[in-house]
Amino acid sequence: VVKTARFLLAPVDYLATQQDRFQNYLKRIADKVPQENLVVASPQVVGKSFESLRYLEDDSILAEMFVNLLASSVDKTKHKNSHPAFPNIIDNISRDEAIILYFLNQQNFKIKQYAVYNRADNTFAAPQNLNNSFPVSKLDFPDNFFVYMNHLNSLNLAGVWQEGNQIPDIKNGIQVGVTINNTIMLQDFGKMFAAASMVDDISRFGVEV
Repeated sequence: VVKTARFLLAPVDYLATQQDRFQNYLKRIADKVPQENLVVASPQVVGKSFESLRYLEDDSILAEMFVNLLASSVDKTKHKNSHPAFPNIIDNISRDEAIILYFLNQQNFKIKQYAVYNRADNTFAAPQNLNNSFPVSKLDFPDNFFVYMNHLNSLNLAGVWQEGNQIPDIKNGIQVGVTINNTIMLQDFGKMFAAASMVDDISRFGVEV
């Protein structure tokens, strides 16, 4: 722990490392990083992460993501993934959004949608969801799933992308709508974020898998 603290806190000498809470975080970080892999962390990652940890429950999924990010920042095998934007991103996502990222880090999911075609004004209605393979029941607020996806997309972490062309729905020779197949997946920046900070076992945080 002492050696880990020296590498981790080298850029920020103002942290009160003797406090029990921070000692606990240092122990958790030390347990994740072999001593031979230790390198000096970026002060942008360390300072922002410890500041944000002050406002989180120690056993929350977001706190664990900060711990993982800090561990990545002092591990020479993972250091390249500890982007200085990541503390702010963890700060700006909810528990539900962290859960979404966890499952997207395991696999992609599919959404099938249908949009009615209005011949009178040559427009399509807003797509309606026919089938969503993402396990939204795992979320605290499943009705917010698409709001969460919009937010994650704005952070360049994940999104919903159309798969192939829309499929016209023809009845009696007249188009009445289209079927749209989509994939829910991480973006490249989201994969890097997951590599640096994602929890290993989400069941520890009350989410069934």
